Amino acid sequence: MSRFKEQQKGKNMNTYHNVMETLVLQMLDEMWDTLDCCKCEKCKMDIIACTLNQLHPKYVVTKEGELYARLCELNNEHEIEIVIALTKAIKVVKDNPKHDE
Repeated sequence: MSRFKEQQKGKNMNTYHNVMETLVLQMLDEMWDTLDCCKCEKCKMDIIACTLNQLHPKYVVTKEGELYARLCELNNEHEIEIVIALTKAIKVVKDNPKHDE
């Protein structure tokens, strides 16, 4: 076990989370049924990874309710940026599928 993990063992630690990941997943779920692309799990994961690689991460340290409040705040601010990144990622994955078919 690492020294850091040993020091933190048993403590009530906050965790960190990339809010952008949550926003991308949420938006993709909303769009999923209307997309003209392969919907296998591999293509979906490739779309998510490609999208996240285009976006700046937005990490927060979670406390009760804090993550949700920041999620709502960031949702409106980054909606267009996420749609553009998702659109590009969908095209890349559609044109270059990595699944076995």
